[in-house]
Amino acid sequence: MSARTFTTPPVTLRLAGRDEPVRDARRMVCGLLATYGLLACEEARSRADDILLVVSELVTNTHRHADGAEEIRVQWQDGQLTVEVEDTSDAPPEEIAEAARGEAGGYGYQLITALTDRWGVTPRDETTPGTTPRGGKTVYAVFTLTRSLCTTLGPAPNAITSP
Repeated sequence: MSARTFTTPPVTLRLAGRDEPVRDARRMVCGLLATYGLLACEEARSRADDILLVVSELVTNTHRHADGAEEIRVQWQDGQLTVEVEDTSDAPPEEIAEAARGEAGGYGYQLITALTDRWGVTPRDETTPGTTPRGGKTVYAVFTLTRSLCTTLGPAPNAITSP
């Protein structure tokens, strides 16, 4: 059976300045999974916890290792859900040495690697004429949902400004 072949526009939630960015990001993603009809899909439902855990980890890491998340973007395209989190730090995620891991953390790199189908980092070097260049990066995580049970799609909003 083949994967669904449709695309939704990216949905963006600005996280900068929010009191509860992790909660708000999770609510947005959970709402989108329902809106896209993916919670009716057995495979997506079984992966929903993984997806939400990765969202929490990505947004939390921006607060631990950068100045917080700027925004989160989510898009469904051709059987893949892509989650992107932007921050202002140019430093890429690094795997923490095993000896340095503990109760306070250090397992995020392995967690994201284990729960996603692929993930990575792209530099964000946007420049608008007449403005100061913006540095930072986008960390993305991709989840492939290939079962044909994923057959319903609700209307997708162009942007969500609040959870």
